[in-house]
Amino acid sequence: MNSDSGQGSKVKKTRRRLRLSCVECTKRRQKCDRSHPCGLCVARGVANMCRWETVPMARPAPSRPPETAIRYIDGIAQHDTIVKDLQDRIATLEQALAEQRGTPYRTSPPSTSSSSFRSIPLPDIQKSPPADWELIKDAPRETSTEGSRQVSIPPVAATFDPRYSEIDIASTVAHPLPTYLYESTSTLAHLCLAQHGEFVGRGSLICALHSITNRMAPRFIYAKSTDSIFEGRDNMERFSPLPYASHTVHQLLSKLPHKAAYDALVESYFFNLNWRYGIPRPWFNRASGQMWSRWHSSNHLSSEINANFLTLVFSILAAAPRDDEMEASLVLSCDDYFMCAMISRRIAEDDYFNTPRASTMVSPADGTVLGCLATPILASFLSERGRVSEAWKVVGNGVRNALAVGLHRDANWKLWQVMSQEEKMLRKRAWWTLFIADRWLSYMLGRPHMIREEMYDVELPSSTNEDGAFDLFGFNQRIMIELATLLGEAIDSCYSPAYPHCGDFLAMDAKLEAWRNSVPQEYQESLEITSLRGYEDPEISILARQRYILNTWYLASRLKLHIASTTGQHRTGQVPHDVARSRKTCISVAVELIEYQCDFHDGLIEQFRERERLHYAYLASGWLFHGCFSLFEACVALLATKERVPYQDMVPGAMEALDRTMQVLTSTAKHEAGKGGSIATMAINVLRPLHEQHFSVSQNGASQTSATLHGGSMLKSLFDGLQNGNADLNWLTSMSRKEAAPEAFPYGQPVGFAVALG
Repeated sequence: MNSDSGQGSKVKKTRRRLRLSCVECTKRRQKCDRSHPCGLCVARGVANMCRWETVPMARPAPSRPPETAIRYIDGIAQHDTIVKDLQDRIATLEQALAEQRGTPYRTSPPSTSSSSFRSIPLPDIQKSPPADWELIKDAPRETSTEGSRQVSIPPVAATFDPRYSEIDIASTVAHPLPTYLYESTSTLAHLCLAQHGEFVGRGSLICALHSITNRMAPRFIYAKSTDSIFEGRDNMERFSPLPYASHTVHQLLSKLPHKAAYDALVESYFFNLNWRYGIPRPWFNRASGQMWSRWHSSNHLSSEINANFLTLVFSILAAAPRDDEMEASLVLSCDDYFMCAMISRRIAEDDYFNTPRASTMVSPADGTVLGCLATPILASFLSERGRVSEAWKVVGNGVRNALAVGLHRDANWKLWQVMSQEEKMLRKRAWWTLFIADRWLSYMLGRPHMIREEMYDVELPSSTNEDGAFDLFGFNQRIMIELATLLGEAIDSCYSPAYPHCGDFLAMDAKLEAWRNSVPQEYQESLEITSLRGYEDPEISILARQRYILNTWYLASRLKLHIASTTGQHRTGQVPHDVARSRKTCISVAVELIEYQCDFHDGLIEQFRERERLHYAYLASGWLFHGCFSLFEACVALLATKERVPYQDMVPGAMEALDRTMQVLTSTAKHEAGKGGSIATMAINVLRPLHEQHFSVSQNGASQTSATLHGGSMLKSLFDGLQNGNADLNWLTSMSRKEAAPEAFPYGQPVGFAVALG
């Protein structure tokens, strides 16, 4: 007994004693002499490594946890019990309330994210839902961002009426669009944005069309991945007859027009389009002179001409506005020049996979900034031809290239090698033009944008040059960046996989309105453009074009917000007042956008009565994409939204705006000399059957009669009828048009070409 107790006290004394061990002996729990090496270290031949440490490295003696920790653990268990009791009590009360009202009670697991729901307080005097709402019984709910967790209605406050908890705001259409008509029109509408199988997100005109159907047809057609063979690709029309591969820089240089035509196209570009892209004219002239000198020299080496610079050159040649006389004098078309730009871009990218150069003075990355400058021009060229998705991909690739050479870091970063002022300006303008194009195209397609706020620290453009002179391009670009930043915020908050509430869309719309009211007076539509003081005539013309693009983007952005807000299948309950307000705003914005674009087009018609000059004006003003597509989307949104709005809430002039849209699009398609699948032509092919077969006032039972037709045959007859029939357009010519004084419309004066195009 004594020996046991003595042994126990000895163990206790050992545990409380500070363990003084050398580093090597600590692992074996052996004591150290602190004056002489321990025997184990001597035996192992590491006596020089045996040292004594003042801080013990062995584990401390075990002890009881502090009293505060014990009380905290007991408190957690108590809280869990209280929470469980409260949840059981709430479930019992909800079940009793549901039985009292005679509605079935369906249990649902509590959600782990309370931020996905919002209580909707309604007054007690409201006993029944509005007449334009209907109850969804057991429809599948939209999944949350986690994918595996299903959205469910959590316990709500007593002021919430459960009859509004599962209302589908898209199920209130009195006369749904027939399935055959939706399939044919949505197929064409999709081609204005992307290829079939490509994703087009929330807020598009396809969403607007789908919202007025019975929602039996699928919203998306997926791109197949299981087949290894493409069918029906024999008779496809190529974008350009030029082969995409097997080209060298030497072969591309032979595609350049002769010097006089080259100078004329470059002059047309800088006079009409460079206000959107900001390429420095003195630098470009000097670089072009170097290219021509090298090309015409007897001992030239084609590899010395940078493929990235050729990308920029061919992009300018493709996008430069030209009339029919100039077009006839050129050997290659604008589509061929665009293809040359894409081939140059591919050569520059393939150069990375060649044998690495030993010299540090030459790199495949040289000239990447020039390719980034050309990217927004190429994207705009594609967008005007209805290839918005391809433009979005080109911009995404340009953003990757920009990040690879550090364009996301400011040119004045201290770790950069010393740059010239010209290099700094090229890098800054390339970055911000990519930023604007990325935000705008992503917003139009409802897809995520690439450039995040935390990724870059590039200085904003300034409205003054190095010499203190006023820079109109930097002045406008800074305002465009503000709008693009708001569009990125809207993509993140309103176009995420989890459907936000209608109030979130209205809050974003209020931000856009506040931004519009804060822009400088040069871009305020309420101020006459010719009344501005301190600007010369060329600057007034540029300001007019900048104002047009800015206001178009603003109205189109608001329209897409309200299309997304008022559409959507199986959404959670919304406040009726917010939904009605968003629908009314959608109609008013659509009518405003239609009137704005139609007035702009009437001004072009008044100023450029000749067909060859009118096509020139279309290209110079950006009408073929910004005008036609926004007009098309506004018209579809107006047709879709008016079906769910009471007659007394309709905005005056809505149906007149639809008729005027058809007139303007028909005029554009008549005068356009572009591809057959242009946006204006496709818009007519979509809007005309919608107007005549479904939304016509005189048509009563035609929809029900023709609904028995087979979908495939109806689609074919639709194409045949639009191409061969419907020749009587007298109802279009009866529409009155707003007259505009030529002197008060400075959009796109044609540049006079003094050079022979021979």
